Amino acid sequence: MHITKHAFKRIKQRVGLPKRAHLRHVQRVIQKGSLFSHDAYREFQMLYMGFLYIFKLTPELKPILITTMQATSNDMLKQVGR
Repeated sequence: MHITKHAFKRIKQRVGLPKRAHLRHVQRVIQKGSLFSHDAYREFQMLYMGFLYIFKLTPELKPILITTMQATSNDMLKQVGR
């Protein structure tokens, strides 16, 4: 698993976790989060505890966290309406 510099900054800024907890948190997102969307370009989004996490897959199919953002109420409604 890899986390980009941008994602490190955003997790600290938006989620409020210290740097040493980032990898554990992202692993928890992948295990317990719910798949929000995916597309043909090897990208997927996961929803976990009110935040939307955007991932991209490497050619070896390993996830890379690109960024995270606060999920809007529209995102939550889409998830419930699935």
